[in-house]
Amino acid sequence: MITSLSPLVGGLLGTLIMTLSLLLPKWLGIGNVDVVRAVGALITKKVHHAFVPGVIIHFISGIFFAYIYSLILFLSHIPFNAMTGLLMGTLHGVVVMLLVSIMIMEHHPIAYYHKRGPMTGFAQLLAHMLYGLIVGSVVQIMS
Repeated sequence: MITSLSPLVGGLLGTLIMTLSLLLPKWLGIGNVDVVRAVGALITKKVHHAFVPGVIIHFISGIFFAYIYSLILFLSHIPFNAMTGLLMGTLHGVVVMLLVSIMIMEHHPIAYYHKRGPMTGFAQLLAHMLYGLIVGSVVQIMS
């Protein structure tokens, strides 16, 4: 039985790992991936000072989606575990990869975010897969 606390804990931990994995390509210099700051810049309309709002939005979204995953799996009578979390994260990642990489990045109010490479989409897909795996694992452990 999924408690109301397990998606919260899973969402926080999953979002932490997801956020770090989205920051890693830029830190390593292997891609022009700046998803967290790009999300914050949608609010601030500036690149500077966009990181903190981006992180806040990311964590609120991560908690929200952990509960959405729980609800979808509960209504489908499918157990929430590491594998179903990975599946949910993969599906979510494909949708986000397409929406963010195609629609949002092309129409972002700051031209800097119009530039992207294949690493942006790959990083988003991988990050969402990790997120789902972690959320599912935490829910499974706490249930």
